[in-house]
Amino acid sequence: MNGAKKYLFVIKIKPEHQEDYIGLHKDPYPEMLRAIKDAGFTKEVLFFFEGQSIVYVECGGGMSYEECDRRLREQDICKKWDAAVGPWFEAQPVLCEKIFDLEQQLEGGLLRD
Repeated sequence: MNGAKKYLFVIKIKPEHQEDYIGLHKDPYPEMLRAIKDAGFTKEVLFFFEGQSIVYVECGGGMSYEECDRRLREQDICKKWDAAVGPWFEAQPVLCEKIFDLEQQLEGGLLRD
């Protein structure tokens, strides 16, 4: 097991901004990529399905999602990013409950990240 804490959240995107949202994520600000890593996220993968952005992240160094997110939100580049994409959200992101993790359960049981 890699020890990273794993999280998934879903964000509903307004229909009129879905193409903009997808386009910005396919060609993100290079400074934002570095800020995500520097905040403690070791992996971030986004999928888009039926108007929703499905976001999977892993946090390293024993940090929680909340800790990594707080560190990221403090960065000026993230404030710029949030100002651009925030108005495109139809609702606030929803953190999903993890109910299965193959690696963890093979090693003895599901951990609460």
